[in-house]
This record gives sequence, structure tokens and C-alpha cells, in this order.
Amino acid sequence: MRNYLAVLLRTLHREKLYAAINVAGLSLGVACCLILGLFLRNELTYDRYNVNHDHIYRVVNEFNNNGNANQFAVTSRMLGPMLAQEYPQIIKGFVRFQNNTANGGVAIHHGNETYYWEHSYFVDDNVFDVFTHKILYGDPKTALKDGTGTAVSATFAKKYFGDRNPIGETITTDTGIPLKIALVFEDQPVNTHLKYDILFSSNVPFLRDQDNPTLRRQALWNVGDMTYIVTAPGFDPSTWPRISDEFYKKYMADLGKQLKATWHSWLQPLTATHLQTEVGYDLPNGNAVYLYGCAAVAVFILVVACINYMNLATARAARRARSVGIRKILGASRLRLGLQFLGEAVVFALIALILGVVLVELLLKFTPINSLLGQEVDLDLRRQPQLLAWLLGLGVLMGLLSGLYPAIYLSSWAPLSALTGKTGAGRGNLRLREGLVLLQFTISAAVIAATLLMGAQMRYIANKSLGFQKENRLMVTLRGTTTIDKIPTLRTELAKDSHILGVSETQVMLGQDINIVMSDVDKDGGGTTSLTLKNEPIGEDFLQVMGLQLLQGRDLSKRLLTDVGTNFLVNETLVRKLGWAEPLGKHITLGKGGGQSGRVIGVVRDFNFRSLHTEVEPLVMFATNHDFSNIPEVFRPFQQRLLIVNISGQDVGHTLGYIEKVMSQVDAKHPFEYQFLDETLDKLYKSEHQLMGLIGIFSAVCIFIACLGLFGLASFTTEQRTREIGTRKVLGATTWQIIALLARRILILVLIAAVLAAIAAYFAIDQWLAGFAYKTAINPLVFVLSAAAAAAIAFATVALQSFKTASADPVQALRFIE
Repeated sequence: MRNYLAVLLRTLHREKLYAAINVAGLSLGVACCLILGLFLRNELTYDRYNVNHDHIYRVVNEFNNNGNANQFAVTSRMLGPMLAQEYPQIIKGFVRFQNNTANGGVAIHHGNETYYWEHSYFVDDNVFDVFTHKILYGDPKTALKDGTGTAVSATFAKKYFGDRNPIGETITTDTGIPLKIALVFEDQPVNTHLKYDILFSSNVPFLRDQDNPTLRRQALWNVGDMTYIVTAPGFDPSTWPRISDEFYKKYMADLGKQLKATWHSWLQPLTATHLQTEVGYDLPNGNAVYLYGCAAVAVFILVVACINYMNLATARAARRARSVGIRKILGASRLRLGLQFLGEAVVFALIALILGVVLVELLLKFTPINSLLGQEVDLDLRRQPQLLAWLLGLGVLMGLLSGLYPAIYLSSWAPLSALTGKTGAGRGNLRLREGLVLLQFTISAAVIAATLLMGAQMRYIANKSLGFQKENRLMVTLRGTTTIDKIPTLRTELAKDSHILGVSETQVMLGQDINIVMSDVDKDGGGTTSLTLKNEPIGEDFLQVMGLQLLQGRDLSKRLLTDVGTNFLVNETLVRKLGWAEPLGKHITLGKGGGQSGRVIGVVRDFNFRSLHTEVEPLVMFATNHDFSNIPEVFRPFQQRLLIVNISGQDVGHTLGYIEKVMSQVDAKHPFEYQFLDETLDKLYKSEHQLMGLIGIFSAVCIFIACLGLFGLASFTTEQRTREIGTRKVLGATTWQIIALLARRILILVLIAAVLAAIAAYFAIDQWLAGFAYKTAINPLVFVLSAAAAAAIAFATVALQSFKTASADPVQALRFIE
């Protein structure tokens, strides 16, 4: 072993460029794989910290109204208790989460301090029995039994109370009703799909379960809570469709016939919820396609780095031929020689592993890589000792992958052939090396093409008309019915500033999920049909402020009493879906059993009120109502509206200051909250931008590693052909002719790789584009550009290495002795 180590050290000292290229390529490969591996581990281990994660499922359901299917992550509040009562042998427990957060979060007050919290829920008091928490203060058995108790995160507690124990302290929401802190739990791990900082007890009058059997059944057709069930050991999830069907027939089918609707449910395993198919009213979740993309990039980079080692090891085999021959004559077996060369590869990989870990630490500390990943990736080997074992395994795997073929190849020579140099190693198994270069540049050209195509789609989205004006639209949050009642005053005051061009209101931000309800609508030939419709209350001048185009009829007006809550505007999609030849005057009833009724008075050109991932759906708009008399007093402080302010875009700072001043006069209780609509809509494509950025960065790394290997090969090839180069120069060849000669074979390989890469990138991006309802065509020119880029990079790499030898004095070249 000492002898093998000495040989390795002498080789490293004698061939510094060879060693540097191998270590650099492998360490970059390790760093990229490690970063992506940490990200993938976080994504694939969501919610596994829960002790009972194998037995916890989220119930997801679908309502189908006359063939219009709508899937929801939220269910009826009564579903959990009724399922548990009907199937006690299967369901051992349930817990429900009702979102208590609207735009901007819920305001929590303590003394003179007010902060907004985006993640808060009303929950059943057994939540700490179902989900795993580390309790810092308080008793989880009793904390939420009393409707006045709350459970908060460590971050929440520290924000208001510093490091002291806050149990018994009082906080208030906008209702002014005092609530005591009864429990503090440690902040949840990053990789949980259900995040919260404050939990309110569901043991309050307005959330208590209905006892009347008829009303319980009717409530099953409403949604609002996320329902999680705990199943008995040995439960088979494949039996759930039968259970769901039985439940529907027993409790929902009678009313379903009247509503002309059906219902069914399915289960999402807790650990799979983060990556399940997107459904309505869901929490932000991950995307399995993106994970596949990241995993593929990690594998590609590892393969490209290993190919470098294989190529350089086989190319430089001639230098070790005599050593192999002498060792074999002295009795060394093929196995011992193979293990020696394999050991060298593993040593290279372990050195690269150490450098790669250092590089990862530097990248995580000094670059915005975490923002691109969308989460905090942490490499803490002291807290995660099992990670060290995985890293060592990665190092050994890289060594084996990169060193196996060279070990077999180098140890296979016969002693006499090795001593005479007639092993064929001078050409270094040329076909294999060329095949590996082809694979490297196929991968590199594919990621270049994928990056360009993704960029084209994101530019298409950024430039596509949404059917409304999103620039210079300010969305100001109004909290509580008292403030909402002052909207007419706000409109008057804001209009006094010349930079404010218009003001309106809405209940839901464009791009977010809006309300959906089963409705009855007139058919074109007479009679009615049942349909689920998206609907949105809007304020006066909404069309004008948002730049929407009215195609038929007239706009809504609060000056006409018949328009308030009764007449409707509809979009083109609804008109087409119903086949209305004359939509004006058609009757619509939103909601079954005496819902809101009115007639169509106008048709609006289609606009994308959700993201471009989905097609435009049928939409009904009606004038918002400020009559809150039918809303219980306890709910009124939580009512919200969004004030839409169209600003000129000039002197934005002054305009914001003026709006803040007016808002403080109307609502001194809450800090000024606003967001720009275009920035909010851009967040809908955050994951796509992150993925594009990641692939762009790692594609550059992939190409750089490939070029490192190409640089090493060019160096070796040039060295091997030094005498030939000198002869050609003597016969009149120019420097660039020689460089072209040396690069010609590589360029042919790169162009073949570009064709293969185009095929692979086309299918990969076609799959990615399937996630968009509106997408750009795949431009063949992109593949030409990626091929040109790969060829240019390859040629530049070879030319850089070959230029010195090609331009040297041919006399020196002819003195070269192999």
C-alpha cells in the first residue's frame, strides 16, 4: 500500500495539469450533486418527522355538477366526525384545520405591538395527538380545550415576549376579545406542507359541530376545512373508493339528485401531500416534474465529471505501460493492478469530496443559491452524522464509476506488449474516448437547449396579454367592516391626487382562487341547467380601473339599485359554454335553494383571472354589497376588501405617501398594507423561474466540467502529435489550419451530440410545457443556437490548448522524442 501511495503521489506531482483537471471536475460534480441532493432530500421527506405519518391521510374531494368536475383540498366541516362515527374500526381519529388567514395575514395585537401572521388556523383540540410537535411550554392535552386558549410557535412567542415564558400572557385579534397563550411549540421543520405560527381553538360557538342530522347532511355539500384522518394499523388505502361510495349513497345521494351533482373523495398520504396533483384551495405545494429535472441534472453532472476521469486516464495510459509491464513480470496479478488503479480513482474522488464539501459551504454562505432552491438547504455534518456516511458513499461511488473501466483497461495488457509500448494505448482506446466526449456534449447541449426553451416560455408569459392592465395597479388591504364602509370616502379623498387615475375594489386578488358555487342558468332554448361557476364581487369602475373590455351591454353601477347584488357581468367563456346567441337578459341564480339571482347585463372580453397554467373558466361578476347586517358581530373585524388604485407611475414615492396618509386617517388601527399587482402575479411563476435559474447555473457548470476534460484531452492529443504538427508547419501549414485539424474531430462529435440533445430536450420541454394552458411553440432555431454554442465552446477550448504548440517553432517540435 505504501508503494501504491508513493506511485500515486509521484504521478500527481509529475502530471499536475492532469491531477488538477480531475480534482476540479470531480469536486464541482460533488458540490452540484450535494446541493441538489440536499434539496431533493428535503422535498422527498416532507412531513416524515411526524411519528404517525404512515397512518395519517388528508381527505380530498371532488364535486361533479352536470359534468363540471371541481376538486378541492378542503372538505365539509362535518365530513371528519361523520366518517369517524360511520367507520370507527378504520378511522381512529381526525383533526380539521380551518384557515383563519386572508390577504396579508391575521393581525395579532399585544400592547402597542401589532404584527401580521400569514399562517393561522382554527383546529380541533387533539391536533397535538395527531401531529408531532416539540412542546416548549404548556400542556398539549388541555391547551385548546378551552376556546380562549391559543398555541403559538417559538418565533411568534419571541416576537412579542422575547425569551421569557409567555404562558398566560394575553393577545387579541381585531375582535378585541382577549385570548391567552396556553402552549408554545418549537418552529416546525422547513419540509412540512402545513405551516402555522398560531392555532386557535375550534371550541367556539360558531364552529361547533351541527347536531341536527338533516343539517349535518346538508353541510356535507359545503367546503372549508382541511380534514386529516388517522387510520387503524393495517388499513388498506385501496379500499377507500368503496368506503367513499358507501358514504355518499348513505348520506349525500338524496340531496345530490336535487342538486344534479355527485361527490367522491380520495386519500392523500401525509408524506405525499406536498407532491400530489394540484387541487382547488390547496396550500402551496411542490412539483414532481421539477424534482425529476433536478435529479436528472445531478446525475448528468456526476456522469460528466466521471467521464472526464475515464477519458484522461485511458488517454494517458501510454505513460504507464512500462510500469504495468514490469509489475506483471515481477508477479503482480491483474486483480492487484486493477485494485491499484481503482484505488487511485477513489483517492481522487475522496480528495474531490473534501473540496466539494468546502465549496458547498462557501456557496450556501456567500451566494443566493437558497433563494433559487426556494428553501434553506443546510449542510451540518455535526447535527446530521448520517449525512457523512452518505457523502463517503458518494465519494466511493464516484471513484468506482470513474475508475472501473480504466482499471480494467490498464491491467489487461500483456507484459511484453506493455514493455514494448505496443498496447494501443497511444490512441487510448480512441473510439471509447470519442463516445464519452459525445455523451458529455449531448448532455451539455441538451441543458443549453432546455434553458433557452424555458426562457422563451417565461418571456412568453411575461409578455402575454392577460386581458387586463396589471402595471401600476396598487392593491391596498382594507380590514374590518368599519373600514370597508368608508370606501366611498376613500375614493373621494384619493381622487384628489393627480397621480391617482382611478379607484375600485374587489374581494379576491387576481391570480388567486376565487369563490365557486353551484348555480342555475338559463339555457338558450328555454329552461335551465345546473353549472358550477366562479364568481367575484367587484366595486364600481372595476372594468375601467383594470382595463377590461366590455363587449356587449353595460357596466354595473351602484347608482342603479337593481345592479347591487342582482345583475351580472359574464365573460366570453361562459357565453360560449352555454351557447347563448343573445346573453343579455339571461337569468342566473348563484347557489342552490334561493341563492343570489339576477340577469346578465353585460359581457366582458375574456381575461386570465388565474395563472396561465389554467385556461380561462366561466366567470360571473356582480356589484359588491357593503351590507354586513347578516354577518355575526364576531366575524365583522375579519372581513376584508382589496382597494385597487390605478396610479400614473410617476413619482411613485409621493403617491404611496399620500395613500398611506389617507389610509391612516380612515384606519389608524392597522399599518398600511399594499402590494403591486404585477409583482404579485409574477409570484405565480416563482417555481418556474427558480427551476430555470437552477438549470441555467448547473448547465453552465456541466459545460465547464465537460470543457475541463476536453482541455485535458486536447493537451494530451497535441502532445502526442507534436512531431506531426512540426512536419506540417515545415510543409507550409498555418497555425489556424493546424488548430482546425486538431479540432475537426471534436466538432464533428459535438454536432452529432447536438442532434441527440435536440431530441432529448424536445421531449423534456414538451412535458414541462404541458403544465401551462398557454404556451409558446418550440422554436427549432433554439436547437441550432444550442448546437452553435456547444460547438463554439468546444472549439474555443481546443484552440486555447492547441494554439501554443501550433504556433511554436517547428524545429523544436521535430526534436520532440516520444
